[in-house]
Amino acid sequence: MSDMEKRRPALPSISSPLMTFAVLAGLAIGCFLVFVQRRSDSPAVACIEIILSLAIPCAVIELFVNRSPQRSGMSFSKRDFSPQRVLRKVLALWVILAALAFCYHAFPIYRGDFYGPFNWLWQNSFLPLVILSVPYLAFADMVQEEPKDTLWKLGNRLFSRPHALSFVEINYLLGWLVKGFFFPLMFVYLCGQISDLREFDLSPFFSSSYRAFVGGSYDLLYLAFFFIDLTVSATGYIMTFRLLGTQIRSVEPTLVGWLVAVVCYQPFYSILYSSYLSYGHDRPWGVWLSDQPILYSLWALMIIVCLSFYAWAAVCFGIRFSNLTNRGIITNGPYRWTKHPAYISKNISWWLVSIPFLPPDSNPWTAIRLCAGLLIINFIYFMRAKTEERHLLRDPIYRDYVEHIRSNGVFRHLRFGSK
Repeated sequence: MSDMEKRRPALPSISSPLMTFAVLAGLAIGCFLVFVQRRSDSPAVACIEIILSLAIPCAVIELFVNRSPQRSGMSFSKRDFSPQRVLRKVLALWVILAALAFCYHAFPIYRGDFYGPFNWLWQNSFLPLVILSVPYLAFADMVQEEPKDTLWKLGNRLFSRPHALSFVEINYLLGWLVKGFFFPLMFVYLCGQISDLREFDLSPFFSSSYRAFVGGSYDLLYLAFFFIDLTVSATGYIMTFRLLGTQIRSVEPTLVGWLVAVVCYQPFYSILYSSYLSYGHDRPWGVWLSDQPILYSLWALMIIVCLSFYAWAAVCFGIRFSNLTNRGIITNGPYRWTKHPAYISKNISWWLVSIPFLPPDSNPWTAIRLCAGLLIINFIYFMRAKTEERHLLRDPIYRDYVEHIRSNGVFRHLRFGSK
């Protein structure tokens, strides 16, 4: 059978291709509010504006195009209200929120300056969140086809004898742990990215120097692509609503999967990088190619292409982005060509940006040491990919997707691309 005969049509994605346009529209509106109107100098306020600008159009797509709620057990023609059920759900959610509040207050890292923007958000949103949870849970309970869900079961525990948690209940609580750890981090990162973009020096674009123009373009695009990624990430972690069909379906169940994921983020990554796996040096690629404008431009272009695929991969998620979870299988965008396009493009970009193989002292042993550090980082991401696959393979749609990529992916002729 020929290669063309083996190919199958692309698999349907949990998210409509229109979601990409909704994300871009939301980003455009948010950028206008944050960078043009700039009604507040506070990065935290700007962060809220950009998140809301992205969330609203994406929620519209989920409701009226993807029709995600109906596929997630919601029936808006149903009206079955039970105050007792709602009370149990409300109390269970309040206990979870109280546990998060305790952790943010008790753990010293969350009291430091780094998490200052998030602390401001948490202090100003906690009470409204508690109050708004009541009508939300009441309406959601009323239209659920199976209203006695995991939150209800947890609420029942408040009125019964203590007994072991079920797998489903543990999975639900792990979902809150994912959100509780990653959202503050993404919010803080996004605040920093907004500040960097607001302070960006535009003078290179008005310079007669070709080198200055290319360098300025590279710097701006570099910041912009990570800004897009962080906006989608921060929005995704808080938009886990059953009413939108964007709830967490399952969470990574293994310790290894959690370890290789969280070690890539603060505070763990800074310890790992500075103490064990430092692969950077004080001669960036721009200095290396500063006197070769053509090569400089091509190298910058390669990095930007990698980061564009990285940002594109995030955009395809819409408001479903989240580490360590399954919130539906994405098969469009760059995912139609390969699994893990974000990991692949990001890891390639690190080699291009850090050039560990060209240390300033030209010592081959230094090059080997630096390359070894980055290779270990690459291996950590390889393990992230493998543990994610092992988790997602529990979903039959992902199993079909893996088979599709095995026959149609861009790496199908390579051994590692077919596994």
